[in-house]
Amino acid sequence: MMDQLLKARETWLAGQAKLEAWHAQTREEALEPDLEIVDPHHHMWDYRLLMGYNLLGIMKQQYYMADELVDDIVGAGHNVTRTVYIEAHAFHSKDGPDPETTAKLAPLGEVVFAQGVAAQFASGQYGDVRACAAIVGSADLQTYGADIEPLLAECVRRCPNFRGVRCSAAHDEQPDVENFAKSPGLYADAKFREGFAVLARLGLTFDAWCYAHQLGDVRDLARAFPDATIVLDHAGTPTRLFGGEETRVDASADEAWKKAMAEIASACPNVFVKIGGFVLPSVGAGFERRDAPPGSAEVAATFGPAYAWTVKTFGARRCMLESNFPVDKVGVSYGVLWNAHKRFTKDAGFSAEEREALFSGTAKRVYKID
Repeated sequence: MMDQLLKARETWLAGQAKLEAWHAQTREEALEPDLEIVDPHHHMWDYRLLMGYNLLGIMKQQYYMADELVDDIVGAGHNVTRTVYIEAHAFHSKDGPDPETTAKLAPLGEVVFAQGVAAQFASGQYGDVRACAAIVGSADLQTYGADIEPLLAECVRRCPNFRGVRCSAAHDEQPDVENFAKSPGLYADAKFREGFAVLARLGLTFDAWCYAHQLGDVRDLARAFPDATIVLDHAGTPTRLFGGEETRVDASADEAWKKAMAEIASACPNVFVKIGGFVLPSVGAGFERRDAPPGSAEVAATFGPAYAWTVKTFGARRCMLESNFPVDKVGVSYGVLWNAHKRFTKDAGFSAEEREALFSGTAKRVYKID
């Protein structure tokens, strides 16, 4: 086992050096370096056992822990003051009294891990940034239904930064898009909703992630639980929005995505939106295939119109800008990404109050960050 671990680390180091060299070709100074940022969506994980295999096209960064997060935040020069940790099925516990209890409580391990990272940053050893100021874990609501309450209660008891859970429903029948759910229709499942009712009763947030053609399920879930706070990740992930070498927008995909998003905006005031995640290969911009990564002006020009439309549709107080790191590192650096966010929000003419909400205020309010 130890030999395998050592070999995996050597493979990761070689791959990491290649990734960092690729990003080094496009370096930028931080624009508006004093503007406060609360990054509401990042992960941490150790997937070095993948031995360099680029799982689902998004796993170039196979080891991402406190040091890597610090390198990205400090190296970028942006004023990131707080972050929100989002589950990645990393560090689930395998210790427990029996197999069934172990399986049910396994996600507690990840939440406890993230709380430990929060303690690292709370020491002040990494400057003023407080990573994992809020933590969103996972829970198998579909399998356990109302019996999921002991897990949620234990997360609340042991981890003061715990705010809620995410269950990914992203599923596409087409072979060119990766699946993160075993089957479609997770949010409509009766057992899942039984567990969701417990989550809502406890006052915990729910992060939803699905593809654009599944947004009707998010709308129906939000209307069934109007008092629950639901955060829609990655602006609804319109797969195949872009196509071809020139990242042209597919008009039919754009229209379908906007129609579904507008329905949620008007019918579901309890839904908030994270704006970002379009660097995902499945969205089709293709940055990850280039010889050198794009600069922030191009990223803003590519994603800015769709992002600005989302803000104008939902309102800035229901939107928050995200990094989705290290996933989006497959195609853009942390510094370039936040520069792009700053560019598009200015180009779209958003006011100072709207930009404050987008970069920090909405995330603080939704995730109850002091």
